[in-house]
Amino acid sequence: MILARVRRTLEERALLRTGQGVLVGCSGGPDSVALVHVLSRLADELGLRVQVACVDHGLRSEAAAELRAVAAFAGDLGLPFEALEVHVPRGASLQAQAREARYEALLACAHRRKLEAVAVGHTRDDQAETVLERILRGCSTRGLAGIDPMRPDGVLRPLLDCDRADVHAYVREHRLAAIQDPSNLDPRHLRVRIRSQLMPALADEDAAIVRHLAALADDARADRQLVDDRADALYPEARRGDDLRLDVLRDAPRSLRRAILARWAEARSGAAPGRAQIEALEAMLRGRGEVLLRGDVRVAVIQGYLRVLDAT
Repeated sequence: MILARVRRTLEERALLRTGQGVLVGCSGGPDSVALVHVLSRLADELGLRVQVACVDHGLRSEAAAELRAVAAFAGDLGLPFEALEVHVPRGASLQAQAREARYEALLACAHRRKLEAVAVGHTRDDQAETVLERILRGCSTRGLAGIDPMRPDGVLRPLLDCDRADVHAYVREHRLAAIQDPSNLDPRHLRVRIRSQLMPALADEDAAIVRHLAALADDARADRQLVDDRADALYPEARRGDDLRLDVLRDAPRSLRRAILARWAEARSGAAPGRAQIEALEAMLRGRGEVLLRGDVRVAVIQGYLRVLDAT
């Protein structure tokens, strides 16, 4: 069942083409182990070149042994393997920094090995949990799009239409050795509380909650793409040099207006603006005010334009 579903996901979501190479990021956990095994079985049929990498973040003493286990697993399947080490600065957003470092290392490895994509093992449950987490944090409709099946940088998720329970059943059926990361059980993390507490409670009300939240993400992603396509067309008209024309924005639909404001603010400050900053920028369309973007970039209304003020 998982094999057929992944095959369908690769085709319907246009994730990989015949002849392409894919580097599978494998932590040794059940999802990534299943992904390696499934793609190795599909490789000849779909004309794929499959390789495996495991990242040691330097955060856990068990990582070296887990890395060796993944290397042995890849070897048993006849797949090329590379061990990657990254340095993760300690801080409040340790998980986010580890994720960023991991993707950077995997993408660099894929580029070095002349592989077109990096595959990771997110499931439909991960998608549902991401949507719920973003709702709890106060996201916009863009945030409801959740996890992209394929990111612009080439990271893709072949298991995104598979339920976690089915993936784990596949691991048991094929007697695949998998490792449990203790951080996935630590209730200090919001994602763990969503997985262990909120999702089971929601499932009591709606047994199909995972499927419904994942479908919502697909719908939101399609809407986001439509808005982005229209923003691509209108953005040049809305700009005058580095400034943004208020008259063009006032006449645009709200979703399109906010997409252009977000794009412009990120280009000016180097960081994606939050909801509060977008709302503050939108309020400036009435012709007054000042907003502080990330990076201490100040924006004001000057003669009918949004303009970045010179640093003082």
